[in-house]
Amino acid sequence: MIGLSALARIVVGILLLWAAAAKLRRRDDVPDWLGAYGIPARLARPLSWGLIAAEAVVGALLLAGLALPLSAYAAVALGAVFVAALAQARWRGLERLRCGCFGASEGRTTLLLLRAVAFTGVAAVAAFAGDVEVSASRDTIVLVALVVLAAAVVALGFLVLALYRQVGVLTLRLGPRVPLELAEEGPEVGEPAPALESLQRRGAELVVFTSATCRVCRQLAPGIAALGRQGLPVRPVEESADELAFERWNVPGTPFVVHVVDGVVAAKATVNTLEEVEALVLAGEARIGAAA
Repeated sequence: MIGLSALARIVVGILLLWAAAAKLRRRDDVPDWLGAYGIPARLARPLSWGLIAAEAVVGALLLAGLALPLSAYAAVALGAVFVAALAQARWRGLERLRCGCFGASEGRTTLLLLRAVAFTGVAAVAAFAGDVEVSASRDTIVLVALVVLAAAVVALGFLVLALYRQVGVLTLRLGPRVPLELAEEGPEVGEPAPALESLQRRGAELVVFTSATCRVCRQLAPGIAALGRQGLPVRPVEESADELAFERWNVPGTPFVVHVVDGVVAAKATVNTLEEVEALVLAGEARIGAAA
């Protein structure tokens, strides 16, 4: 026999460790995901590591049955934080977000909120249900959990293969797209870039203007972060954090990207895909090369 609180504790522990592992695998993207919740850029990276650590530690303690009932209370507190963050995001009008708990895909904010409420409820059972027993042995519970996880892995494998095939089909059907560059939008090409605190004005830099309510911005965030890891410095500017920069740079909307080389505007455009961002960078490099 196993107590109801013990069963809930095992479930919550598995979920937290799963969420921590998913975020750790995409650790470079987690700060960008947190930014969509209104977290300032300077706090997003340390907060992302703190969140991963908290989920991993609390999940491990719950599975091992250690530090009870404090570890169970901590799981309830984490659930409450998730619910509060998603509730305020929904209140701000964000319809889709990346949670990062079980992968990098976007989900409807309302569904993510309901999932967080359900998790918090299970955590509350683990913390407060006491010694109520259910008629299942520990071995049976572990076996059922393993079967469910194995089925989930198989289902996810089929989904990944289906998505991979669909992406290939769409790539063949869609022609190449180019960034939309208009002379009257953004800073003037060939002129010194307007003032920006994070701009170093040395070598090539990519200034990326985003907003918390921009769905395309959130979709582009992982790809742009990858460009930064490949050696192209990325200077993100979020609208609510620096509205004056949007005015100085004459940004028409988001996402808007400016390629700056040695402090001079080389290219600018409103973009929708990572391919358009890369095309913009190539156009800027070509202009600088022609000028030289």
